[in-house]
Amino acid sequence: MKKRIENIIKISILIGVRQLWGLMCNLYLLAYQPFLTLRTIRWRKDKSQFFLLSTTVVAPVVFYVGARVAWDVYRYGHLLHSIGPVFWTTTIIEAMIFSYLLYWTIKVIKKNHKDMFVETI
Repeated sequence: MKKRIENIIKISILIGVRQLWGLMCNLYLLAYQPFLTLRTIRWRKDKSQFFLLSTTVVAPVVFYVGARVAWDVYRYGHLLHSIGPVFWTTTIIEAMIFSYLLYWTIKVIKKNHKDMFVETI
Protein backbone atom coordinates (compact mmCIF):
# COMPACT_ATOMS: atom_id res chain seq x y z
CA MET A 1 0.00 0.00 0.00
CA LYS A 2 2.83 2.40 0.86
CA LYS A 3 4.56 1.65 -2.46
CA ARG A 4 1.35 2.41 -4.33
CA ILE A 5 0.98 5.79 -2.62
CA GLU A 6 4.61 6.64 -3.40
CA ASN A 7 4.04 5.78 -7.07
CA ILE A 8 0.93 7.96 -7.19
CA ILE A 9 2.85 10.86 -5.66
CA LYS A 10 5.73 10.44 -8.13
CA ILE A 11 3.38 10.30 -11.10
CA SER A 12 1.47 13.33 -9.82
CA ILE A 13 4.69 15.32 -9.50
CA LEU A 14 5.77 14.34 -13.01
CA ILE A 15 2.40 15.33 -14.47
CA GLY A 16 2.50 18.62 -12.56
CA VAL A 17 5.99 19.44 -13.82
CA ARG A 18 4.97 18.56 -17.39
CA GLN A 19 1.87 20.76 -17.24
CA LEU A 20 3.80 23.63 -15.64
CA TRP A 21 6.49 23.40 -18.32
CA GLY A 22 3.81 23.45 -21.04
CA LEU A 23 2.11 26.43 -19.42
CA MET A 24 5.35 28.41 -19.20
CA CYS A 25 6.17 27.63 -22.83
CA ASN A 26 2.68 28.63 -23.96
CA LEU A 27 2.77 31.88 -21.99
CA TYR A 28 6.13 32.72 -23.55
CA LEU A 29 4.92 31.86 -27.05
CA LEU A 30 1.71 33.89 -26.62
CA ALA A 31 3.82 37.03 -26.50
CA TYR A 32 5.04 36.80 -30.08
CA GLN A 33 3.10 33.96 -31.77
CA PRO A 34 -0.39 34.03 -30.30
CA PHE A 35 -2.14 32.65 -33.38
CA LEU A 36 0.19 29.69 -33.75
CA THR A 37 0.22 28.95 -30.04
CA LEU A 38 -3.55 28.94 -29.65
CA ARG A 39 -3.97 27.02 -32.89
CA THR A 40 -1.54 24.37 -31.70
CA ILE A 41 -3.38 24.04 -28.39
CA ARG A 42 -6.67 23.69 -30.25
CA TRP A 43 -5.26 21.23 -32.79
CA ARG A 44 -3.85 19.04 -30.02
CA LYS A 45 -7.17 19.34 -28.18
CA ASP A 46 -5.18 20.06 -25.04
CA LYS A 47 -7.95 21.13 -22.69
CA SER A 48 -5.65 21.21 -19.68
CA GLN A 49 -3.37 23.85 -21.26
CA PHE A 50 -6.35 25.92 -22.40
CA PHE A 51 -7.74 25.73 -18.86
CA LEU A 52 -4.38 26.69 -17.35
CA LEU A 53 -3.98 29.66 -19.72
CA SER A 54 -7.51 30.86 -18.95
CA THR A 55 -6.94 30.46 -15.23
CA THR A 56 -3.66 32.36 -15.48
CA VAL A 57 -5.51 35.27 -17.07
CA VAL A 58 -8.38 35.32 -14.58
CA ALA A 59 -6.43 34.48 -11.39
CA PRO A 60 -5.02 37.98 -10.63
CA VAL A 61 -8.47 39.58 -10.66
CA VAL A 62 -10.00 36.82 -8.55
CA PHE A 63 -7.11 37.03 -6.09
CA TYR A 64 -7.27 40.82 -5.87
CA VAL A 65 -11.05 40.96 -5.41
CA GLY A 66 -10.90 38.18 -2.80
CA ALA A 67 -8.10 39.94 -0.91
CA ARG A 68 -9.98 43.23 -1.13
CA VAL A 69 -13.17 41.73 0.28
CA ALA A 70 -11.27 39.93 3.05
CA TRP A 71 -9.36 43.09 4.00
CA ASP A 72 -12.45 45.31 4.02
CA VAL A 73 -14.37 42.86 6.18
CA TYR A 74 -11.40 42.39 8.53
CA ARG A 75 -10.48 46.07 8.78
CA TYR A 76 -13.85 47.84 8.58
CA GLY A 77 -16.36 45.09 9.36
CA HIS A 78 -18.14 45.51 6.00
CA LEU A 79 -17.43 45.98 2.33
CA LEU A 80 -16.52 49.55 1.37
CA HIS A 81 -18.42 51.22 -1.43
CA SER A 82 -15.43 53.11 -2.80
CA ILE A 83 -13.01 50.80 -4.60
CA GLY A 84 -10.14 53.08 -5.52
CA PRO A 85 -7.65 53.43 -8.38
CA VAL A 86 -5.84 50.11 -7.78
CA PHE A 87 -9.04 48.20 -8.46
CA TRP A 88 -9.69 50.10 -11.68
CA THR A 89 -6.08 49.70 -12.84
CA THR A 90 -6.20 45.96 -12.19
CA THR A 91 -9.53 45.67 -13.96
CA ILE A 92 -8.31 47.58 -17.02
CA ILE A 93 -5.09 45.55 -17.30
CA GLU A 94 -6.98 42.27 -16.95
CA ALA A 95 -9.55 43.39 -19.51
CA MET A 96 -6.75 44.16 -21.97
CA ILE A 97 -5.11 40.75 -21.43
CA PHE A 98 -8.46 38.97 -21.72
CA SER A 99 -9.30 40.92 -24.90
CA TYR A 100 -5.92 40.00 -26.39
CA LEU A 101 -6.47 36.29 -25.78
CA LEU A 102 -10.10 36.45 -26.88
CA TYR A 103 -9.12 38.17 -30.14
CA TRP A 104 -6.54 35.51 -31.01
CA THR A 105 -8.83 32.69 -29.93
CA ILE A 106 -11.54 33.97 -32.27
CA LYS A 107 -8.97 34.25 -35.09
CA VAL A 108 -7.95 30.63 -34.49
CA ILE A 109 -11.55 29.43 -34.48
CA LYS A 110 -12.34 31.28 -37.72
CA LYS A 111 -9.17 30.12 -39.52
CA ASN A 112 -8.57 26.53 -38.54
CA HIS A 113 -5.91 25.55 -41.09
CA LYS A 114 -4.37 22.31 -39.92
CA ASP A 115 -2.41 21.92 -43.15
CA MET A 116 -0.41 25.12 -42.49
CA PHE A 117 1.80 23.36 -39.94
CA VAL A 118 5.36 23.12 -41.15
CA GLU A 119 6.34 20.46 -38.67
CA THR A 120 4.29 17.58 -37.42
CA ILE A 121 3.19 17.67 -33.85
